[in-house]
Amino acid sequence: MTRSTVVAILAALLTVGIWANFLVTTGGVVGAGLGIVELALMRAVTCTIGLAPVIWRIGLYPKGLEFWRFLIMTVGAGISFMFFMPLGFTFAPPADSGIFAPGVLPLWVAVLSWVILGERISSTRIAGFGLIAAGVFAVGGYDALSSASGGAWIGYLCFSGGSLMFSFYAIAQRGSGLTALEATALISVWCIPIAVIATLIYGVDFAGISAPVLAWTALAQFGSGVVAIVTYTFAIMRLGPSQGSAFIALTPVVVALASDIFLDQPATTLTWVGAGIVSVGVLIASGIFEKRKVAAA
Repeated sequence: MTRSTVVAILAALLTVGIWANFLVTTGGVVGAGLGIVELALMRAVTCTIGLAPVIWRIGLYPKGLEFWRFLIMTVGAGISFMFFMPLGFTFAPPADSGIFAPGVLPLWVAVLSWVILGERISSTRIAGFGLIAAGVFAVGGYDALSSASGGAWIGYLCFSGGSLMFSFYAIAQRGSGLTALEATALISVWCIPIAVIATLIYGVDFAGISAPVLAWTALAQFGSGVVAIVTYTFAIMRLGPSQGSAFIALTPVVVALASDIFLDQPATTLTWVGAGIVSVGVLIASGIFEKRKVAAA
């Protein structure tokens, strides 16, 4: 395994931690009364401020960038996290977000890579993705679906829809000619007018949330909107979309553990079994064993 591969894997794992924090934090503040528009505005502003130097350098629309890539990237990595994910938390509990959002992301990306990019996925890696699907189902998919009441299924659709939109970003970003920072900056700055329009229509109210919670929420938004996109983009550029996204399947496990610790949602025996299945599936789907086999040959 080369040094660049190791760094890419570490970047993917860092993405897992950042996204898990984002999901748990966002779910908590939505439950405490913070609205979707407030979160969207907070995300757009913090990310744009953090990447202002990059935006100044590349401009509002980099020369040579195809419009279809620009549109898919902005919608996929911007709007999906600004509106779809917070909306899902109004219907479904935070613990389920890890199952239906990043948990199914590797499967979405693998399918899109196969259909759109023509990427060849070996039977061994297909088996790994199958284990990921089974593990995600065991971690909580079965319980979430079987016990879904009221409008919880709407939340599951929002989480899965946001994951699908982000997987389109992963496909469009590859070949765009933009670095991870440039792609992230472009997405952030174009989310500002969208958030402003939503603010003018619905208004905002931060009065019900304490200053420390708002600060931590802003940090979580910045982490998922800037740092995680950079680390995730780096991973898929080095490992490929389907392989890089395979590591993201660990997020449901981390979210389940964080929910147990911080949200008082104890992990069941089935959760631990699913965690083991997902971990094995990630290793297989990432192609690590195949690379070792080739190196040995």
